[in-house]
Amino acid sequence: MLATLGLGIAVAFKPGDAALAVDVWLLVVGTLGLLLVIARTLGALPPERPTRLDAAPPGHPRATRPRELAKLEREVGLSTETAFDAFYRLRPTVRSVAAARLRLRGVDLDAPTGTAEALLGPEAWDLVRADRARPRDHDAPGLTLDRIAHVVEAVESL
Repeated sequence: MLATLGLGIAVAFKPGDAALAVDVWLLVVGTLGLLLVIARTLGALPPERPTRLDAAPPGHPRATRPRELAKLEREVGLSTETAFDAFYRLRPTVRSVAAARLRLRGVDLDAPTGTAEALLGPEAWDLVRADRARPRDHDAPGLTLDRIAHVVEAVESL
């Protein structure tokens, strides 16, 4: 009703734009009709009920993975892809763990004494040292899983 009144007013004041006014009127009426159909169908469907497949098997609670474990797995996976991810994702995590483990022995990771380097070994030290330059080619291959495993072993052995 209101749309038709608007059409009449538009045609009366701007008769040269009647085609545009009719297009706008059709758009408004079509939108209102679509909204009416949506409103009618919203309550028509029955509520969704979970199936037997949705329920967890009896006696086996769904295991939730710790958020930190999922984050670490993602960091390791990405670090094998590019040098950028190895430097900016995995390296800070390994550095913080190595620094904490070294602090238990009274050693500062960033101290110039060389003690941290000797305790970590060359492979782990190369990854965690403070003066490690960021990779020039961010898309270069990342670390291999074997190398990551050696670094983890070195840090765990502290």
